[in-house]
Amino acid sequence: MTDNAPHVSALEARLVELEIRSEERCHDIQRLQRFVEGYEQRIGQLEKELTELRVLAESPSEAMPPPSEDLPPHY
Repeated sequence: MTDNAPHVSALEARLVELEIRSEERCHDIQRLQRFVEGYEQRIGQLEKELTELRVLAESPSEAMPPPSEDLPPHY
């Protein structure tokens, strides 16, 4: 039995190490998931704003001025 003791201790140490690394990876995955979710929400908001801008550009609430009145800004 004493011959197996160092072997068992090494296996236990390795199992503990693997459990710790597994927990760390789980935390990393959770952090990355929150990061991705934040970007998905932001992208959704930007898509909504872009759609609103397209609608506004395609059918403005005011008529465009005639070209003769649409002068470039003076600097």
